[in-house]
Amino acid sequence: MKKVLGLCFIKIKNFANSCINAKNRDLFFTRKSSVHQSFKLGSANFLDISPEAEFQFGKNVTINQSNYITVKANGKISIGDDTYITRATISCLGEIEIGKNCILGEGMKIFDHNHHYEKQPFSVSKTDFNIGKVKLGNNVWTGANVTILKDVTIGDNVIIGAGCVIHKDVPANSLIINQQNHNIIPFIK
Repeated sequence: MKKVLGLCFIKIKNFANSCINAKNRDLFFTRKSSVHQSFKLGSANFLDISPEAEFQFGKNVTINQSNYITVKANGKISIGDDTYITRATISCLGEIEIGKNCILGEGMKIFDHNHHYEKQPFSVSKTDFNIGKVKLGNNVWTGANVTILKDVTIGDNVIIGAGCVIHKDVPANSLIINQQNHNIIPFIK
């Protein structure tokens, strides 16, 4: 009896998850959007999407599981054909453009804005932002825990190694690595 109830529970849970995924997928189909029917959205995503947001998704775009995606009213995200995103944070108040055939790795973060601040007297706004644009070319691969900040353009055919913080433009056909020098200092003799 426990086995039958367990199987029933799993089937109900799977059905509920598929309904949630279908509802979440519909959030990307706003009145301003052009999303190819092959778009796939995985499970367990946190989505904060305005009905006024704009999406342009090519063929075979996959936003897999456990992503945090925020797109506000004037935000626009474009993603080219055959791009795969998993376990990422994408926060868009302005515009983010991701090219074709990209692989955006686990823990990757893209922000097209930062908090507005004043120098005299010093203060950082919680709700006012300086909004920019982020553009990734075609064939960009980001390793784990890469952060891409506002007003950055990344060229085609770029590999960005794990842990990099990208705060300025990256030319095409480049490999970016995070050079952390490890100084080993013996403290027990």
